[in-house]
Amino acid sequence: MRLTLRDFTPADEPEVLRLFADCDDWFQAATGHPSGPGDVQSLFYALPEGVVFEQKHLLIAQAEGMIGFVDLVLDHPEPNHASVGFFLVPRDLRRWGIGREMVRALTERFPSLTHVHARLDDFKPGNEFLKAMGFTLNGQSAVLELAPRSDGR
Repeated sequence: MRLTLRDFTPADEPEVLRLFADCDDWFQAATGHPSGPGDVQSLFYALPEGVVFEQKHLLIAQAEGMIGFVDLVLDHPEPNHASVGFFLVPRDLRRWGIGREMVRALTERFPSLTHVHARLDDFKPGNEFLKAMGFTLNGQSAVLELAPRSDGR
């Protein structure tokens, strides 16, 4: 099974909202409340200070249907870095290596990335995932330094 990342389209919203509902454990831990119907639209406007709309990417992880979602800002906090708002995987598919595949697909899609940043929250499974992926955890954030590509890109 080969996982790919593609851009979110409006037709994906119902399935993404179902994924959000399935991941209410993360929403409760990270935001203090369950997901809601406006959460997908609000992602388009959730930009860090100094970021322009074109840097924002909402990505669908797909392998024979949608199996995940990524909220990403490119070139933040600096060029060739990316800030991940979240990786979401349905509860019944967690711990199957999908998150690892999503990171691989992310580095393939954006080969110039040298670092990936993530915010730490009170969601223990997510923080354990970041540690397992090799992120360095410090305070309220985590950073993954990506190995240079052997093909020079």
